[in-house]
Amino acid sequence: MINCIVVDDEPLARQLIVSYIEQLPGLDCLGSYPTAVEAFTALHQHQVDVIFIDIEMPGINGLNFIKSLKAHPKVIFITAYTEYAVEAFEIEATDYLVKPVMFERFLKAVQKVGLNKNESQRINQPTAEITNIFLKIDKKLVKINLSSIIYIEGLGDYVKVHTPNHTYVSYMALGKLEALLPNYEFIRIHRSIIINKHLIQYIEGNFVRIADIDLPIGLTYKANLYKNVE
Repeated sequence: MINCIVVDDEPLARQLIVSYIEQLPGLDCLGSYPTAVEAFTALHQHQVDVIFIDIEMPGINGLNFIKSLKAHPKVIFITAYTEYAVEAFEIEATDYLVKPVMFERFLKAVQKVGLNKNESQRINQPTAEITNIFLKIDKKLVKINLSSIIYIEGLGDYVKVHTPNHTYVSYMALGKLEALLPNYEFIRIHRSIIINKHLIQYIEGNFVRIADIDLPIGLTYKANLYKNVE
């Protein structure tokens, strides 16, 4: 078993990586932390084999934190920025992932850590389905069942998540939320719209009817939509 921790100041980013870890039988997440200071304490309280860490964080950033350690576990950086990659590998990072991180890319990074033969074989088995997400709404993390989501709108820096009984508004980019959603349930049909594929009633022209609502299909998304519903 490989012990790991997650360090990222964004709650949703931590949630995503923890959910990925939980799907892999060879990994055990000992905790997730919003700051390097809290991670430092965890490193002294536990035997940590791998640390998944963001770079741009309040206070000390991820790179400087790793450099400050006399000895550190294997490191996989997870960041929205590409410009730190060279510096990251100079301190012998195991891998460098750029957000949004897809599960397949995460799995490739984890395999570099060094799982034993049995654990590697088990990783290739089907994983558990993700059924819920947490969105930051009015300073709270609200749990939303994925099957209840009809569609999602991107409005600049915000998203509106429409369910049968409520519309949730959260401060985050549509692309970030898209990275949290399983692609076997959701598909982007427009630069500002993601829909629940299971609720499609029909497609006609440049519109999708879903839950008795007509939503526009973006030209660049049309071919992929038809490919995924055939």
